[in-house]
Amino acid sequence: MNSTKIFFPIIGLFLLQFLLSDFLSINGIRPDFILIYILYTSIRYGNFYGVIVGFFLGILVDLVGVGSFFGLTSLTFVITGYLAGFLQDKNETMIPAYFHLNWFCIVLIHFFVYSFVRYQDLFENNLYVFWSTWFWTTGYTCGFLLILQMIYPIQEFD
Repeated sequence: MNSTKIFFPIIGLFLLQFLLSDFLSINGIRPDFILIYILYTSIRYGNFYGVIVGFFLGILVDLVGVGSFFGLTSLTFVITGYLAGFLQDKNETMIPAYFHLNWFCIVLIHFFVYSFVRYQDLFENNLYVFWSTWFWTTGYTCGFLLILQMIYPIQEFD
């Protein structure tokens, strides 16, 4: 595995996340392009690379100061990379609907953990606002992920 295939696109992706996501922001909800990259990388290269890339990008995001909880982004990206790594080479042995349902559930788990920690005051005070924030945050990123699926399917990533 050539590490340049993973680590050189990270710089471009990092710039894309912080330049384009503010432009695409709707009511403070931004698409998470870094999560999409971690998902693709983990499914293609496995758990180890997913965890390494997730940790590295999570620390970079936290150091830039996007989130107020230092380490939360890194934790959720590592969890996503680890879980998505189990889908490596499974697209040929699994039923396609189950394969896509698995990575979709991983994205749901990622955003639930992130939202639960980041918006814990909403969870305690107003469950409706918490669930709607989780739903729209997840839905916005999944919308970009589904569009990308039509252009460049996750099982053909290389």
